[in-house]
Amino acid sequence: MGKTMPAWGKFLIGLAAALAAGWASHGPLGHGAAFVDNLQAQGDAVLARTEVPGVAVRFDRDPLRRRAILSGPADDFQREGQGQFPGINDRIAAIPGAAGFRWENEP
Repeated sequence: MGKTMPAWGKFLIGLAAALAAGWASHGPLGHGAAFVDNLQAQGDAVLARTEVPGVAVRFDRDPLRRRAILSGPADDFQREGQGQFPGINDRIAAIPGAAGFRWENEP
């Protein structure tokens, strides 16, 4: 009869597999970077439609993140919108795959 593998051995094998998959996705296969590039393009298109000059969006690249970082001069109405008029915040949050947003120089 064979011996069973100890729990710590199974854990280490699972950890190694997860790290290898993450490295491959962020590294040589580039799916993570391509996904964030797509989010960036969608964010730029959303801001172009808002016609608010000087506002920019970016997504972190190192490490890759899906959270949008907004910067530039926008008043509360432009950021929050009102009633049926969505603001920049709502429009960026509606991008499929984006994991929220924050304004630069705000906590």
